[in-house]
Amino acid sequence: MSRILCVLFLVVSLLQDAQAQRRYTFEEGSALGSEWRYIGERQPQNYRILNDRLRLYGDIYELKDGRSFTFAGLPQGSKPFEVTTKLRLTDAENGDEAGLCLYRSKAGFVQCCLSSQNGQRRLKLRLQLLSHRLQLFDKNVGLTSEVYLRIGFDGSQYNFYYSTDDKRYQLMDTVEGSLLETSLVGGADEVLVGMFCFNGNSKFNAGYTFGEFDYFDFDEKE
Repeated sequence: MSRILCVLFLVVSLLQDAQAQRRYTFEEGSALGSEWRYIGERQPQNYRILNDRLRLYGDIYELKDGRSFTFAGLPQGSKPFEVTTKLRLTDAENGDEAGLCLYRSKAGFVQCCLSSQNGQRRLKLRLQLLSHRLQLFDKNVGLTSEVYLRIGFDGSQYNFYYSTDDKRYQLMDTVEGSLLETSLVGGADEVLVGMFCFNGNSKFNAGYTFGEFDYFDFDEKE
């Protein structure tokens, strides 16, 4: 009997770990599941799975505009968590960008992204707080078009990291969780954490700029 109980305990533990550690991969011919959330009216043509990657095509509106925006995210929940993704941004024009985003409302969100400027790439972290846009991190990374981005939440603050090799992660900056409370910035009861793409170059280029995501790891901590 004790051996059976041990086996049952092991199975339950493995199931709990599987629920806490979720890896979303994007296989050819598949589609994003019903658990994913969007901002505004989802534009199906902006979400494609090609070559086992999620390809997000940028639109011309910014999050603060309160319009439809190319974003796919999950509710962060109440537990500490860590989210990691591998991103490619290629053939982008000035102002085009893609990356990770924490979204509460059009007046309260954080974007951690790779941006194109003058033929080179910059890593950026910015906070939208009411009518203020605060640039927290801005680093020139030359011709780098592939990066790993990570957001960690310890229960009170968000920590934002980047890496070029998925081994050594460097801290970009920290944002207090209280800055995204509904009492301050309004919005829904939950914060969404997900991937986005934005076309910042020209209205005539909308729908052509894209970011490619290899996976989306969501690891909830106990």
